[in-house]
Amino acid sequence: MAEIKKIKRPIGGRQFGSSTVAEQSPYRPFYAEKKPPCQASCPNSEKIREYLQYIAQSEAYGRDMDESTKEGFYILTDTNPLPAVTGRVCPHPCESSCNRVAKDKAVAINAVEMFIGDYGIEKNLPLRKLTDEKRKERIAVIGSGPAGLSCAYQLARRGYSVTIFEKYEKAGGMLRYGIPDFRLPADVLDAEINRIKDLGVDFKFNSPVGKDGLTLDGLKKEFDSVFVGIGAHNNIALGINESGIPNVFSGIEFLRRVNSGEMPDLGSHVIVIGGGDSAMDCARTARRLPTTEKVTVAYRRGREQMPANPEEVKEAMEEGINFEFMAAPASINEMRGGVLPIEFKRTKLGEADASGRAQFIIAEDEPHFTIDCTALVASLGQKPDLSGFEDVCKNLKKGCLNVDDKCVISEENSVFAGGDAVGFWLVTQGIGSGNSAAFSIHEKLSGEPVPVDHREVIHHKDMHLEFYSESERQERKNREITSVQGDFQPVLYGLSPSEAMAESKRCMSCGLCYDCGNCYMYCSKGCVKKLEKGKHYEFHLETCNGCLKCFESCPCGYISKA
Repeated sequence: MAEIKKIKRPIGGRQFGSSTVAEQSPYRPFYAEKKPPCQASCPNSEKIREYLQYIAQSEAYGRDMDESTKEGFYILTDTNPLPAVTGRVCPHPCESSCNRVAKDKAVAINAVEMFIGDYGIEKNLPLRKLTDEKRKERIAVIGSGPAGLSCAYQLARRGYSVTIFEKYEKAGGMLRYGIPDFRLPADVLDAEINRIKDLGVDFKFNSPVGKDGLTLDGLKKEFDSVFVGIGAHNNIALGINESGIPNVFSGIEFLRRVNSGEMPDLGSHVIVIGGGDSAMDCARTARRLPTTEKVTVAYRRGREQMPANPEEVKEAMEEGINFEFMAAPASINEMRGGVLPIEFKRTKLGEADASGRAQFIIAEDEPHFTIDCTALVASLGQKPDLSGFEDVCKNLKKGCLNVDDKCVISEENSVFAGGDAVGFWLVTQGIGSGNSAAFSIHEKLSGEPVPVDHREVIHHKDMHLEFYSESERQERKNREITSVQGDFQPVLYGLSPSEAMAESKRCMSCGLCYDCGNCYMYCSKGCVKKLEKGKHYEFHLETCNGCLKCFESCPCGYISKA
């Protein structure tokens, strides 16, 4: 658990004298659990505080590291069946919200998640079912990306018969075909998918649904509910007549080819156009091809406006990738002698758009410029292929399916959707939407309402951070690489058990008791009673004089006042 300082200054200033006036005090402390901001900002609502604290309190509760990590795995996988995957590729918005930022540095949540996920693979831990009951209803899931996998997992563990229809020969969607192996090793992905298969989920590969394969109407007749998790596998075009030009590839096409085992010869200099995570994956993958000596990323805004994870941008730069900022492609000239000239226009930043990001404007007063390359990879983003899904394509939202807050598509009460197909671009958003759809399907078929979390989110201003000691954040390390060319081995090392323990202890248990004992220690009236280990404390307010010492000495903000 987090190390606590002893505060010598006086706590509380409200003294009501003897206990005979206690009833007159307007202040009455009580324990009230709050929601930690890490969980509130996690798209799949991982119980981050709970698994961190379970590990952190190992010694205090007489558990060894193995026992605590195993239970931490089951706390984590209650909402996320792919922790070793997300521990590598999630941009971890939870860390940006961590209250510890106001003290020193955020808890390295993503690193601990990877540690727990890898432990689950190493120990071959199975996923837990919630019931052994076999329900009669059958569910069809279209697509085996993170959204489809999480939806299937949540339904299978509740006893439903689930069949996943996948158009490719292997499961994983963009996890397999859109993220390079050096970031997400295939054996890690396979191990976590196999656990879902072991729950009884049936996978039908090479089984596209839509225009040229099975039909949505056919699945609706055969199954009780259908989840559409088709992803977004169509690339957004540059719009400069790039179609049919040799050595011009879409980002998703390029990554799919490499991840499928091909090693295309793109020549010595590859230009990647785009500024998102996929563009970084394309650039770092191209840099590893045997013939590629130089990679240039061209982006129409500045580095600060790039939507890519800053860590991925930093690693790309460390691998020798060049960046050309404030540059928009204007035209592609005819390839001659193996050289493909790309003409660019200079841009400048304008006013912010609806998302808050600065728009780019062509700087008409600046001359165009040309970069000679041997291949171009365009990675401006993806969109879903909705061919064959016209019946549920009403009121599209930016080219994506439009769903309500229960993941139902329009008015069609038996069809649900999530993931990239509805515009949830992060892996964790896909997992979270799959969870939400599964809960809604379960509610529809069983009548059990979806649980709603009404806890108030606690922020650092409502805590007492002065009681916490500063501590050093445990950082993961990248493997040293002398030359990235031809090196597709994983680049990221995980935390050691001792590092994972140290990092878990940095968690401040925001909004929930972790047995620091301050309320018991600072109460001079004996109002706080110790309970047996693991049940914390309780108030007996017969003698409370409303001094608020307990409230003001509770580091994590678990104590409220009335």
